[in-house]
Amino acid sequence: MKTSRFIAAAAVGALAATLAACGGEGAEPDDGVVRLTFRQFDPADQIQGLVEAVDAWNADNPDIQVELETLTPNNPQQLAREANSGSGPDIAHLALADVAFLAEPNILLPLDDLMAEQPLDDADSLLATEMTVLDETTWAIPWTADTMAMVYREDVLADAGVTETPSDWPELLDVAGQITDASGGEVSGFCFAAGAPQQAAQWFAINYYMWNNDFQLIENNGGDWSVGATQEQLAGAIDYFNSYFTEGITPTSMQAITDYADPSIAAGLGDGTCAMTFMPPAAFRAVQEQVDAELLTAPMPGGLDDGSTHLGGRALGINANSEHPDEAWQVVQYLLSAETFETYDQYPASASTLTQLDVDPAEQGFVDQLPHSVPFVRYIGAPITIASLQELVNQQFSAVYSGQADSATAAQAIIDAIERELQG
Repeated sequence: MKTSRFIAAAAVGALAATLAACGGEGAEPDDGVVRLTFRQFDPADQIQGLVEAVDAWNADNPDIQVELETLTPNNPQQLAREANSGSGPDIAHLALADVAFLAEPNILLPLDDLMAEQPLDDADSLLATEMTVLDETTWAIPWTADTMAMVYREDVLADAGVTETPSDWPELLDVAGQITDASGGEVSGFCFAAGAPQQAAQWFAINYYMWNNDFQLIENNGGDWSVGATQEQLAGAIDYFNSYFTEGITPTSMQAITDYADPSIAAGLGDGTCAMTFMPPAAFRAVQEQVDAELLTAPMPGGLDDGSTHLGGRALGINANSEHPDEAWQVVQYLLSAETFETYDQYPASASTLTQLDVDPAEQGFVDQLPHSVPFVRYIGAPITIASLQELVNQQFSAVYSGQADSATAAQAIIDAIERELQG
């Protein structure tokens, strides 16, 4: 296959991908070398470690050479179009949530035969396989994983006499209040992006709270979807998060932001006016570089309880049109190995591989929590989309924060909207 190493723009990527279809444009050189294309969708400036890993593979495997192609942003529809026309990359980087959409034998190669012939090491330790194994067929392999962890200033907690991070949600509220009170209101014990837009980060904390209290927005009963929470449960969740504002723990300015790494949160962590928040790994690293302060991570409240936090991440699939599936599978196995993650700055979607890595102690919270986290599979396949649920929940919670509604009214609004969507 002929490909360029990095294709940053989607339009250019689309053209290049067409030219670099499985099988190539014209014959490959008759030199006995198998040439594979591996397409990934993260920005090119964030994958230097992956470039190094691919370079290491190519140096050690002269008979199987891999061209790394970047097509950003993620575009599963394009991969589907290419594969349906007999083209596309040999190996594809997939969002876990997109695997179900792409799980067709003319798009992705079922991997069960390859796994039987060349078994994966520690396959039983893979996380999120419920997102990649559908109807007893393996369509992709979980590759990277992420979640949200608590991010905190240990020195700020110590100033308030707090020696350990909260282990459950009631304790978080108590400890955050203690920190704010001890500072005379100068320090926000807990900061979080509480904006109303669909993308606001409060969505994750809200779900973590619900899951840790044994309820969820919707539930699937053998294909029959229904609301998964009572009005009382939802109102209790709203009241819980609203308490951070009514008790003066979290600044009302947080109601206007959406990003967990918003500059106001980063600045608060930097100058010590924000004691605790939550972030995914990439945001944590970015904020670490911005502030002149020591930041640490810990599991979220309830984060060590199985199923109480979400597991995000990516998977690897093999194009059904690849002329070299056996060799592509060898590359996939390498990409899953600890060797790849020695340079690639992501967490592996394997509990076993996680234990083999030398992780920055500041990120231990992510490592401790990941094996207990689960994908948003509980919401996938419903008549209402996850994006619609996000928009609905964020808007109604924020309406209470701002005094536009009471918790009972907002909770009932959530239930009514979900029921309408589920009934079509």
